[in-house]
Amino acid sequence: MKKHLILALIVIACATVVIAGCASSSSSSPGSVNSTVTSTASQNSVAIQNYAFSPSTLMIQKGANVTWKNDDSVQHSIVSDSSAFSSPLLNKGETYTYQFNNSGSFSYHCVPHTYMKGTIVVA
Repeated sequence: MKKHLILALIVIACATVVIAGCASSSSSSPGSVNSTVTSTASQNSVAIQNYAFSPSTLMIQKGANVTWKNDDSVQHSIVSDSSAFSSPLLNKGETYTYQFNNSGSFSYHCVPHTYMKGTIVVA
C-alpha cells in the first residue's frame, strides 16, 4: 500500500511538471526554468539564480535535507505554499536548509518575486 502511495505521488508530480511545461503564455517571467531532478542523497541543493529555482522540481527521499543558496545579487526567500517552512530573506551567498520528514509534494515560492516557484517531492 505504501509503495502504491509513493508511486502515485511520483506520477502526480511528474504529470504536474509535464502539464506546466506544456502550458503556453503570451509572456514569460524572468528566469523561467522547468527542470526536474531526482535525488537519493541525504543532502540536496537548489540554486537560486537568474530569478529562478534550479532545479524547479526536486524529488528526494523522506528525511533528506534541502539547502537553497542565493546566487543572485538581490534578496530572495523560500516560503512553502502550505506554511510547512519559511526562510528569512536571503542575501547573495546565504543559504537556507530544511529537513523533509513527511512524504508528499511541497510547492514553494519567493515572496518578493511571486513568479519564482518550485516543488519538492518527498517519497
